[in-house]
Amino acid sequence: MMLRNFIMVGLFLCVVTTVVEAKLKKNGKKGEVSFRTLLEEMIDRDVLTRYPDPYYTFKQFSSYDRRSTAINDSTWFANSDCDQFIRVENNCGREESVLMDTNGAGSIVRFWITGNNHGAGTLRIYLDGNTEPVIETKLIDFISKNEVGMPLSSSVSPKTSYMRRGHNLYLPIPYAKSCKVTYEMRSVNSDETLYYCINAREYAKGAKVVSFSPKELEQNKALIRQVNEVLSSNGTAVADGKVFDLQLPIGKEASLKLVQEGLAINSVSVKIHGDNLKRALRDIIVKCTFDGEQTVWCPIGDFFGTGYELHPSETFYTKVEADGNMTVYWLMPYLKNCTIAFENIGNVAYRLTGNVTTQSYEWTKNSMYFHASWKQYTALSTGENKARIGYGGCFDMNFVTLSGKGVYVGDVITLFNTSLGGHWKSWWGEGDEKVYLDGEEFPSVIGTGTEDYYGYAWCEYAPFNHPYLSQPIGGGNFKFDMTVNMRYRGLDAMPFAKSLKFDMEMWHWTKTRLNFAPTTFYYLLPGGSSNIEPDYDGAKAKLAFDRFDILKAEAEDGKLEGENLRVIGVDKNTYGFYHDNVSGGVGLMWRNGELGETRTFEFDADTYCVLSQLALASSIPNGVYEIALNGEIILEWSSTDCNKMPQLVELGKVKLQRTNTLRVKLLSKKNDDESCDFIIDYLLIDEKAE
Repeated sequence: MMLRNFIMVGLFLCVVTTVVEAKLKKNGKKGEVSFRTLLEEMIDRDVLTRYPDPYYTFKQFSSYDRRSTAINDSTWFANSDCDQFIRVENNCGREESVLMDTNGAGSIVRFWITGNNHGAGTLRIYLDGNTEPVIETKLIDFISKNEVGMPLSSSVSPKTSYMRRGHNLYLPIPYAKSCKVTYEMRSVNSDETLYYCINAREYAKGAKVVSFSPKELEQNKALIRQVNEVLSSNGTAVADGKVFDLQLPIGKEASLKLVQEGLAINSVSVKIHGDNLKRALRDIIVKCTFDGEQTVWCPIGDFFGTGYELHPSETFYTKVEADGNMTVYWLMPYLKNCTIAFENIGNVAYRLTGNVTTQSYEWTKNSMYFHASWKQYTALSTGENKARIGYGGCFDMNFVTLSGKGVYVGDVITLFNTSLGGHWKSWWGEGDEKVYLDGEEFPSVIGTGTEDYYGYAWCEYAPFNHPYLSQPIGGGNFKFDMTVNMRYRGLDAMPFAKSLKFDMEMWHWTKTRLNFAPTTFYYLLPGGSSNIEPDYDGAKAKLAFDRFDILKAEAEDGKLEGENLRVIGVDKNTYGFYHDNVSGGVGLMWRNGELGETRTFEFDADTYCVLSQLALASSIPNGVYEIALNGEIILEWSSTDCNKMPQLVELGKVKLQRTNTLRVKLLSKKNDDESCDFIIDYLLIDEKAE
C-alpha cells in the first residue's frame, strides 16, 4: 500500500508538471510575467535550476533600524527594527507610512509582518502610479487570513498565540511600472508597533509584466488551490528510482553513480542504521559530484534539515519522518553523470538504505548545478551583554560568499545555545541578515531579526512546518538547548550576476558561547565558486547536549560567573537563574532551599590559583549558609540585607585544586515557612601570591 501511494503521489505530480508546462505555452507569451505565470512557477521545480530569463534583481524592503548606515560604525548593529518607514505621506487626509516604493517592472513575492498590537490598520498597495490602491484592506488579514488559503497565506507557529506569530504571505503581486505599499495605523496615538519585510523582484529593462488585478484571484481560483496542494505535498515522481543498501565502514565512503544523460535527481531518501544515531547525523558526510565537479559537502543531518538529533519536519524541499527516513526534493540536474557519496568520518560503522529518483531534464546554457555547503562556528563567543543600540561585541557571521552567476535558494541553521532559561535575554537571535549582491559596498538586503528571517517572531520556541519555513525544534531559543531553523526559497530566490555575500549578525543578548552551524543551498552556472571549504573539524567536534559540552567552568580574566558552575547531583528543576543587577546579566540560583539541605557546585582552576572573593545574594534576610571548598568549611555567611545584590565576601587566599567543589548548606533562616533562594553571582580567582 505504501509503494502504491508513493507511486500515486509521483503520478499526480507528473500530471501537475505536464499541466503547468501546457498552461505556460497556452497562457503566457515568451518572457511575459503575470500573476498566473508566477503561480505556475511556484510549483515548477525546474525553474530554480536555470539562471533567470527574464533576469530579475532581488529587492528587500524592511523596518530595519535606519541608524545602521556604515559598516563597522558604532551603530552598525542598532536593533530598534520596528516602525522604520521610507517616509510618511498625507493622502486624502490619511497619514500613510510608506513601506515600499519602487519604480520599474517587478513583483512582490513575499510579505512578512509581526509587532505589538499590530496589523489592525489599513494596508494599501498602489500599482503603476495610480492614486487609487489596487488593494485596500486590513493588513494582518491580508497577510495571514487571505482568501487564497494556506500555505500561500499563513502564520507560524500555530502553537503560539496569534499575535505572537510571524505572518507570511507568498502570493505574488506583479506590476508593470511601479509599486508603492503603505500602512495606515489604527490610530497615531495607539501603542501599535510594526515589524515588516517585503521581498520583491525587479525585472530587467524590457521585461513584459502584466500588473495584478484583484479579479485574478477569482479567475485563477483553481490554480491557486492547485498551488497550495502541490506546495503542501512535497513528493516527486518515482520513475527510474535507484534503491541502495550501503555499508559505511569507519573512515570509508560508499557511493552511487548515475551515468545516464539528460536527467536530474529529484529526490534522495536515506535511513541510517547503527548505534548512536545522533553522532551518525554528523559523522556521515553527503558529497555530490556533477559532471566531475563536487558541489555538495554537508553532514547528513544538516543536509536534511534535522541537525544532529532526529526532529520530524516537512517542507517543499525536505521531509524527516519519525522512523528515521529522511528525504530531500531538490532538483539536481547534470549533463552527463553524477555521483552521490557518503563518507563516514566517525569511529563506528554505519549502514545506509534508501532510494534516489530522477526525471528527464533538458540541459541548456542557463542550466545550473546544485550546491550545498556547511560550516560550524564552534564554541563561538557572543561578545558582552548588549544594549539596544548594539554595543557589546556584536559581529557579522558569514554564511557563504559566492562568485560567478547563480541563484541562492535557502539555508538551515543548527545551533546549541548555552544561555540560561526563563528570560528573554537568553535569546540568541536578534541579528539581522545582510546580503551583498554583485559587489555592493552596502547590503541591499537587511532584515529585522534572525527569527524574522526564518518566518516566525518573538523568539518563540514552538515547532512549526511550512513549505518554505520550519522550526522542528526551538528549545535553544529560551534556554540551553538545540534550535534548528530552515528557510527555503521559491519566488523569493536571490539571483546574482557576479557575486553574493550572505552575512548574519551574531546579536546575542548575553555573554556566552554557542555552536552555530549554517548550511547554505544555491545553484551556480559552471565555473562559479564558494568560499566554504569542507569543515571536517567542525563536523568532528563534540556534539552539544548540555551547556558544558561547550562552556568551561573556568575563570575568564579572573572572574568565574556563577552561571558557569557545574551543578552536581541534583535535578535541574531545583536550580534556576537570576537576572537582575548581577554580573554578566545572570547568576546561578538555588531555588526554594530547605533547612539542612546542601547543594554542590564544581569548577576547574590551575593549582597555582586561589579563590579570593565570592559575590553572593539571598532572597530572604537572616538566612545563614555554610560554605565549604573541597570539603573544608571556609565561611559561614548570613544574608542580612536581601536587597543588596550582590554582597561581596572577601576570603583572603584560599588555595584551589585542578577540579574544585563548592558546597553550600542552609543552616538556618528567620522564618521556617519562608521560601529561600540562594544566588551565586561570581567567584574571583587570582594567581597565587609568591
